[in-house]
Amino acid sequence: MRSAGFGMAAVGALAAGAARAQAPAYAAVPPDQRLTIFRVFGHASPVVQLVFALLLVSAVAALAVWAMSLRKVGTADARGLAQALGRLRILRSAATPLGLLAASYILFSGFLGISNIRPAPTITILAPGWAEAALAVMLGLLATTIAVVCERHLEGRIRRAAA
Repeated sequence: MRSAGFGMAAVGALAAGAARAQAPAYAAVPPDQRLTIFRVFGHASPVVQLVFALLLVSAVAALAVWAMSLRKVGTADARGLAQALGRLRILRSAATPLGLLAASYILFSGFLGISNIRPAPTITILAPGWAEAALAVMLGLLATTIAVVCERHLEGRIRRAAA
């Protein structure tokens, strides 16, 4: 009984050693094949590229609205400030859902593709699609964050000017 236990342990150790010997060595991807933000954008579908561009423009627009409305605080232009705050609220409210919608579209398209091919693709094949979905969420959150920060700063300046 004792020798059978030792024999099983020896077979297990040999099998583990053989499995370790067959494990592939990891290597860095050559620089010309590496996935970057610009390559993710470049390989996205035209619809997703449009959403990416829209989210980037939204972030810049939030900064522009904020910068243009700062001088209105000193002139007490209530109507102009209300319009600026309204625009910032629209950007704040729309950017995150738009980014999530784009990510859902990307993932849904990827899942449809995966279900229609055999054998199932490896993670190396799937990673660019996941990166594209993550970029959509990130750009939505970036635009929302910029709009929220600009809105809060502008509201604070309005409160200080009114006091």
